[in-house]
Amino acid sequence: FLQEIDGRTINNLSDQYYLPSDDPEWTRLEKQHIAVVIGLGGLYPAKEEVRAILQPQEGETKRILDLGCGTGTWAIEMAREYPHAQVVGVDLAPVPMDREAIPSNCQFEIDNINLGLSHFRDHFDVIHIRFVGSGLQNFKERTREIHSCLKPGGIVIWIDADFDLYSTEKFEYHLPATDDNPGGSWTQRIGSEMRRACLKLGSDFHAMESGLDAGLWKDPLIDPETCKTGSLYLPMGTWTSHEDPGMAQLLKYVGALMRQNLVDGIKSMIPLLVKVGWSKDEVETWRKKLIEELKELKIHTVTRFRLAWGRRAPVPKRGSAQQVPIAGGRSDSSSRVNYPWFYVYDTEQASLEQAEARKKGKANCILPPIPS
Repeated sequence: FLQEIDGRTINNLSDQYYLPSDDPEWTRLEKQHIAVVIGLGGLYPAKEEVRAILQPQEGETKRILDLGCGTGTWAIEMAREYPHAQVVGVDLAPVPMDREAIPSNCQFEIDNINLGLSHFRDHFDVIHIRFVGSGLQNFKERTREIHSCLKPGGIVIWIDADFDLYSTEKFEYHLPATDDNPGGSWTQRIGSEMRRACLKLGSDFHAMESGLDAGLWKDPLIDPETCKTGSLYLPMGTWTSHEDPGMAQLLKYVGALMRQNLVDGIKSMIPLLVKVGWSKDEVETWRKKLIEELKELKIHTVTRFRLAWGRRAPVPKRGSAQQVPIAGGRSDSSSRVNYPWFYVYDTEQASLEQAEARKKGKANCILPPIPS
């Protein structure tokens, strides 16, 4: 399942997902997981819906699927939160967990989502897909297969990275650094190069971006009345401030986690960037400039995670696990932490308007060609 490339361990099942599967990468993913959980106020959005769907019911086994489970932490935490449910995690590489740490109601499988999921059809109450978009081929076909794995009334939750960075407070696009634009962001440059590398290796990345930003309202398997999208913005570095001292401390903690995540992440990206044509020396120069940028904190940027969720039709009528609307503004009312930069969009129009607003300035982004 694994191969050694330039001192890093890479999965041997997919050419599209080319990030490592080794201890340094597991450590990075754990930091990223903590930051995202803080931003969401828990393991998932749509908390009332998920809890209602997973309520124990006599004669029925509740099942949860975690696609792209990575370290296995999310799946294990869900298994502990819902001990009556069966949890399955799927990834391209073995999870780095001792057997003793895995609850009895949790299991892991090694598989490539791109090869199909017909053996899981109509099987799960909750499907969670996080940070796998860069490794998917034919995004439309993958969504069809993934959503067909839901039971009627089950919920699918997509969470994926936006490789663009934004300036606060209006979350405007920040141009990347190039020879022609030395005042741009090196953090942005590396994100842009990561996207280009994924596309060059066959990822259907653009379809994933536009598909999740548009939401699941038009998906033939999903009930449009249950759909929402979201944008979770996390600071890159400890430059943040807030009128609430507790929130100010929390934002700085998240920013520190995301800074470490990015510094470690560029190391993980080296095999991918070298594979598509960049030299190790060039990538190392970018890494040093990125670290300097994050230390100086002259450029205040946030990274965005895109979310989309909805329930497979038909949704059960009131009296069983019915939909419970999200209360209020930026995140749902049961969040443990009222994180200030989590925005939920209730309609397709609102979601698309936000997507258009984020595009401002991107037309001015001109990157040099990738070396052949």
